[in-house]
Amino acid sequence: MPKYFKEIIITLVVVLSRLPFIFNSLGSDLDAWREVYTGKIWSEEHIYNVSRFPGYPFSEFIFSLIYNCPYWCINLLSVFFTVGCCLCFFRILEFFKIKLSFLISLVLSFTPIIYINSTVAMEYNWSLFFLLASVYSILNKKLWVASIFFGLIVSTRFNNIIFLPAFFFLTYYFTGKDIKKVIRFSMLTLLFTFIFFLPVILKYGIHFLQSSGASEVSYPTLLSLGTLHVYGALGISAIFLALIIQLLKGGFQKTDLHKDHFMLFCIIIILSNLIFFIKYPLEAGYLTPSIPFVLILLQKILDQKLIKIVLYGLLISPFLIHINTKKVDIKGIIFVNEGYEDQELEYCKNLIKKIEILSQDTPRIFHVGNLSEQILLMSNFEKNCTIKIVKKLAQEDKNAIINKKHTLYYINTVDGKIENDKTHMLDQHGILFYKDFELVK
Repeated sequence: MPKYFKEIIITLVVVLSRLPFIFNSLGSDLDAWREVYTGKIWSEEHIYNVSRFPGYPFSEFIFSLIYNCPYWCINLLSVFFTVGCCLCFFRILEFFKIKLSFLISLVLSFTPIIYINSTVAMEYNWSLFFLLASVYSILNKKLWVASIFFGLIVSTRFNNIIFLPAFFFLTYYFTGKDIKKVIRFSMLTLLFTFIFFLPVILKYGIHFLQSSGASEVSYPTLLSLGTLHVYGALGISAIFLALIIQLLKGGFQKTDLHKDHFMLFCIIIILSNLIFFIKYPLEAGYLTPSIPFVLILLQKILDQKLIKIVLYGLLISPFLIHINTKKVDIKGIIFVNEGYEDQELEYCKNLIKKIEILSQDTPRIFHVGNLSEQILLMSNFEKNCTIKIVKKLAQEDKNAIINKKHTLYYINTVDGKIENDKTHMLDQHGILFYKDFELVK
């Protein structure tokens, strides 16, 4: 077998399985459009404003270089980062001589939430790549490299700084309990984290430490986000089935946690991620960092036949059976997500046409709330001096509207309703000009 044969196969399978899904749009998650638009403004106007707090400077900077590219080109970056995730994961599994390392590392990319985010302009898989690369560097005692990767973890998704204690733990045991090396790694990690996050710090100081969006959901929604949305209906069913069978067969495979420090590290990562997700259950993607370590843990406690059931279940989970609160769809989440993207694109295209009809030669302000970045990226309105697309009304906009210099049009959005509750600008001075966007699930 040629050298790197398995790595080549992993790369080809991941890339080829994503190509049909990267041409549609930047994704149904508006955060992807926000980040790309932030990159556009950063490049064209040399102004940095976070796409949302606490800031995502690495991906926003990368998008500043490629925002003009077609959707598929931007999405292809996520494909490549997902390839990197699988290759790093494969190397970690090989380091510990774990059986089925090839299949497990391949299945990682087919876990539904990772599959979806490998086809859109979201940074979840980017950060996962840096996390796995940092772990692999620590295992090989390359602490400088590991600290750089950890800085990139945080600059891609700041909330992943919660894994810092777990990385200190890993460094301690895999450097022979050398306190000096742990301190060196700690200092370097904090230094590179500071450097890579510097654009946010320089602009906002400590005020970047805030969250965008609500964090309260019902318990059924929380359970659904943490299971069905991450592993898919088939995947989570295979996991539960395998665990039950293993219990009935006499219990889980035994492991000595006092000696298996890497397994303890995996558990710390999983628990840290779970606690954070319960506290801030905004999206299923928040659980992405724990997925490879869940697979390692399952491989450890299940016998080989049962772990294969889990792996094959996850392998087909993106393509078959999606369950939401309203129905069970035979199509998997990747196809359902394409439908969500189509609905969003169609709505925005019609909204753009309506704005063009209403604007003509008279200066008008269109308040489109959280759809503003997508509308601006899909249109040429920024080059039209009579049309102003806004997410939130600035004071100069309010003055112009009140003084009848500009006409205000608006649609009902989450951002718009929050702003209107405070200022009443929309209902007192604005004209509702288009229907609400309702996602049909």
